[in-house]
Amino acid sequence: MSNSVLSLAACVAASLALAAPALAQQGLPPPGPPPAGYNGQPPTPADQSDRLRQALNLRPDQETALQAFVAAMQPRPGEQERVREEAQRDATLPTPQRLDAAVGRLEEMRTSVMARIAATRVFYGQLSPGQQHAFDRMPSPGR
Repeated sequence: MSNSVLSLAACVAASLALAAPALAQQGLPPPGPPPAGYNGQPPTPADQSDRLRQALNLRPDQETALQAFVAAMQPRPGEQERVREEAQRDATLPTPQRLDAAVGRLEEMRTSVMARIAATRVFYGQLSPGQQHAFDRMPSPGR
């Protein structure tokens, strides 16, 4: 994937993140029902590992790659709180400073996305062709 496509993807993700509060206030319909087996909590790394291990029929020699991949996909601790605090702080800033803060967040998001892409490439490279095909068919968020 070219850098321009990755940059565009990061910009789109950042734009969506910045637009989320405005969209939430526009009376959008509520989300659909949770997926089967959803217990109201986000999946733990162990849950994700188990799901991938079973869905891909991983071999024991692939366990290290699996654990590195799952770890790379986890959000940083306290990330949601930090974003909320920054949004509150940024709301009081003049527009040029608010834009500078948005650019800084975009760069952070790009770095995070690039690290996840690299981890995905390494994990994918450890899979057999059949496992790669199964991985390709899995939904992307959190795999």
